[in-house]
Amino acid sequence: MVRSKTNFRAKLAGVSARWRRLPVKARFVFRLQAALLGTVVTAAALVANLGVHQGYQRVAFAVPAAEQSRVPWRTRVDAFGNKVAGAFGVPETTAQEFAGWILEAAQRQELEPELLASLVLTESSFRKDARSSVGAVGPAQIRPEYWGEFCGTANLHDPAENIYCGAQVLSHLADRCGGEGCALGAYNIGFHSERRQAALRYVNKVDRYRDHLRNFPL
Repeated sequence: MVRSKTNFRAKLAGVSARWRRLPVKARFVFRLQAALLGTVVTAAALVANLGVHQGYQRVAFAVPAAEQSRVPWRTRVDAFGNKVAGAFGVPETTAQEFAGWILEAAQRQELEPELLASLVLTESSFRKDARSSVGAVGPAQIRPEYWGEFCGTANLHDPAENIYCGAQVLSHLADRCGGEGCALGAYNIGFHSERRQAALRYVNKVDRYRDHLRNFPL
């Protein structure tokens, strides 16, 4: 036992001598690291024993669920195009082409894409070059003299820009008259027309198309 204590003191003296030979800066850094380590250990022990010493119940915090990845744009377009083709009997290539324009326009104006697609079907049957006897042009049948300036620099003979303009007009009308039915009627006959029965037939037609598209199975 005496010999063991002697060996321990000798080792301790050696460590102490080596410590004194270290530069002052190195000894300071070592002390700082030791102090930080001690603080971390003490804090961990306090947290672990909080429930025991203060009567609190330890509750595990929920880990936030990973954000669900959005459906890729191409997948959305394909799915909507397939639905339009099946529900309205539109050729697949045409439906796929229009699906992208309709989805983007509906998203920009916060409209239901099924509503916008039904409006396009009612107005032009998905014909890019449709033109009416009163001068309305394109898939959404925009009258340039009324809405050309409202839609800014849109080329109303471009089907994509024509649909964007139609969505913008419909959204504006909904804000102005405070309802979807009123907006559709005004889109068809204008605000000041007395042809109310014509407007009602138009609204009912768009609604029937929309219900069919909503409920059409993929």
